[in-house]
Amino acid sequence: MFRGFTRGRRGGRIGGNRQNLGVLLLALQIFQFGIDRIPIVTLVTLLTNIGVYLHVPELFDVSLPKVQDICISYQGVVAYREYNRLILSGFYHLSDMHLYYNMASFLYKGTKLEPRLGTARFATVIGSLVVGSSAVYCALQYVAAQLLGPSHLYTCAAGFSCVLFGLKVIMQSTSPPSHSLFGFPIHMAYWSELIWISIISPNSSFVGHLAGIVMGLLMTKGPLNFLLTGETPAFFEGGVRNQRTWGSGVASGGSSGGSSGTRAGRTNYQNSHVNGNAEQEDAELQEAIRRSLEEENSRRPYPPRGNPGSSEPRGYTPGRLYPDLPPQPSAPPAPEYGGGGYHDNQHDPSQAPSLPADLDEIRRRRVHRFE
Repeated sequence: MFRGFTRGRRGGRIGGNRQNLGVLLLALQIFQFGIDRIPIVTLVTLLTNIGVYLHVPELFDVSLPKVQDICISYQGVVAYREYNRLILSGFYHLSDMHLYYNMASFLYKGTKLEPRLGTARFATVIGSLVVGSSAVYCALQYVAAQLLGPSHLYTCAAGFSCVLFGLKVIMQSTSPPSHSLFGFPIHMAYWSELIWISIISPNSSFVGHLAGIVMGLLMTKGPLNFLLTGETPAFFEGGVRNQRTWGSGVASGGSSGGSSGTRAGRTNYQNSHVNGNAEQEDAELQEAIRRSLEEENSRRPYPPRGNPGSSEPRGYTPGRLYPDLPPQPSAPPAPEYGGGGYHDNQHDPSQAPSLPADLDEIRRRRVHRFE
């Protein structure tokens, strides 16, 4: 994203007298990488930026606005209410090399992130970064005007760099903190890039790049985390829940004391509400079990236990699941056998029938019984 350009200056035009060396280098890099290997959202975004720079729509009698009419600034968006600047400013570049560096960087980041996020979610992230970083840029311009002077309200910028810095934050948030770049941990290297780009290219927009970093942090560690995780945000569900930080797998907490205290209070309220519902469901379950036992016991023909006027169900015994069974008559003791004869301790052994002495006698008696 560049700022402070000359009014009336436009990007390269097909048939114009400006050299498009950056466009040729970008086309060579795209074909070398392989068009078939570029994901669809990344490819469409690349072609859109190239087509706007080359004014391809004008070949079909579709006029494009001038850069000064769509560049992002607090005055243009807030004072003049030209809200189309929030979107169009990200797709305009001021030179062919500006386009080349931005799109070459986006080619690398898009081919890495789009397969991880998915086509629809990556398109949502790109759109959110374009609009969100422009809105944050206007807010930062207002703060700078209050601190450094009103001239910052009129500074105009354009380019895709704000989106690229947001994608840097998303990519580097998953990097291990053990590595460093220019003295910064690798997962925070976008801060060093912000400083070095401002030193190397003074014409670049420091506020625009900072706006992209802020939007990236809001997506990775802030309330816009649902754009990356795909989870429904808490304010859509009507409740409060912990947010899963992108790439870390743990819940993110607030950085300020008031914010974390409010979040902790809401979380405790939610937990107490859940515990209360669990206790109520447990009580309802116990009551349903008791009523079921009462209905089951009322169908049994057993007489009630305890006092006749008691409210206990029929056959109900406190502390026991099943009712007591009535006493049943006992069977007489079984006779005892032993020693080759019949013995019964309750009868006279002399009255007991005698058993045959051998097998021949048994056969004779069987034959005699059927005669």
